[in-house]
Amino acid sequence: MSYSLRMGKGGRKAEPPEEEARAGLCADCSYARMIESERGSRFVLCERSATDTNYPKYPRIPVITCAGYTQKR
Repeated sequence: MSYSLRMGKGGRKAEPPEEEARAGLCADCSYARMIESERGSRFVLCERSATDTNYPKYPRIPVITCAGYTQKR
């Protein structure tokens, strides 16, 4: 199963709630971007890592605490 949102022709479709729960805080963080590799593996990319080395580029899932967490609006 995946931790991401799958892109479709009509936009983004959410994964089932249990899949989002596996990602923890990243599931609704404004700095998280869901990445899918060419082989179909899915990862959560923390965009804060580009400007702050305190944040891992690909955090271990599930993320339960994060000082940089900002909920999506």
